[in-house]
Amino acid sequence: MSVMVFRERRRERVTLNVTSLIDVLFLLLLFVVTTGTFKRAGELELRLPESTTSAQPGAAGEARDVEVVLTESGTLLLGGERVEMSELDGRLRMIRASDPDGRVTIKAETGVRHGQVVELLDAVRTAGFPGVALATLRIPPEGPQQDTRAGS
Repeated sequence: MSVMVFRERRRERVTLNVTSLIDVLFLLLLFVVTTGTFKRAGELELRLPESTTSAQPGAAGEARDVEVVLTESGTLLLGGERVEMSELDGRLRMIRASDPDGRVTIKAETGVRHGQVVELLDAVRTAGFPGVALATLRIPPEGPQQDTRAGS
């Protein structure tokens, strides 16, 4: 009886070089990170009233401020969370109980009626907060123009 011997075919190992793929991936990631504009989630673009005499932000040690935002469309936000005017008083009282030294900053857009801002002030005062701030857009004061020409 004879035995058949088969020659084994050697298969070449296929290797995939991923170095160039990783380079392209990092380039794409770098492109997205450097060209993207980042905006905080839920951030509103408010048109605040302008003031030349407003204090610099953070000037009064407002480290623990609670923001109450009122837009022209009537949206009311308390600490970034949407609330109804009817539940604002209770929510403010809970915040006041947890942080007795806290302050409230009211951010009302330019077109909001004066009566609505007064309602917010009343709710904040009823809740017992010691300080209330009204947020404005600070613009530089216009002083007398000085003539800088020589030989006057």
